Amino acid sequence: MLSDDREEMFREVCALGNTKAAQHFIHAGVKVNSQNKMNGWSGLHWASHRGQEDIVRLLLSNGADASIKTEKGQTPLDLCSGKYPVIQALLESYKVERTAVGPEPALPIVPAYMKEPDLEKSWLLPDEFSENKIERVIRQETAKDLLAKDANGGAQGIQQAKPEVSKATTNIEAPEEKEILVYMGSRSDDTIVGSVYVKNEQLETIVVQLKEELDGLPEEFTLARHNGKMNIPINKKQMSRRLLDIFRSDDDVLVIVPS
Repeated sequence: MLSDDREEMFREVCALGNTKAAQHFIHAGVKVNSQNKMNGWSGLHWASHRGQEDIVRLLLSNGADASIKTEKGQTPLDLCSGKYPVIQALLESYKVERTAVGPEPALPIVPAYMKEPDLEKSWLLPDEFSENKIERVIRQETAKDLLAKDANGGAQGIQQAKPEVSKATTNIEAPEEKEILVYMGSRSDDTIVGSVYVKNEQLETIVVQLKEELDGLPEEFTLARHNGKMNIPINKKQMSRRLLDIFRSDDDVLVIVPS
């Protein structure tokens, strides 16, 4: 991976609040004060603008320059002022003053990775990013090959092909385990609780697993499925359904809704 690519990914994980990934890049020698060539934003600018307090502390403790400016002349303090008082106090302790430019409520050009953030990059280590993508590609290509073989089987083998396709489809749609991202209340960078690897079991069984594996869950809660656009409540009658009866899309995540 080229140095520029690593620096861009470093700034991305800073914006998403992935502390362990940011720390990984720092230890790997990525420049803490590297800036985007177009807008001049550094990891500290992004973390301050997005309210990522832990990232701000990590960057400052590793030599981040609190006075560094964007192409528009903004410091990290400008970008957090009025929104994140704790981060503001941290940056002010470095004797940085606000500029006349002021904060930026919305970027004029929002990068694609901020409009549709890669959820894996919110909590995985950098070495794991590509591994997950490769696994998905392999699964997709395997599915295409199986369907192509069936399509080429011809009229004579159609009766024999059907059971084979059914078996293959079952293997594709019902993997031994599926990774589900879990959020608290709503789906955003700041509310991710973690992830669980679950089997295609009843949802009520998966609730028990959530309570065993994840910290900070409320004593009483209901579930919702977020399909990438909205929360869709899962009612009590559906708790006897199996996971893949409801969670079918790669965009589906689980939302914990406190009662």
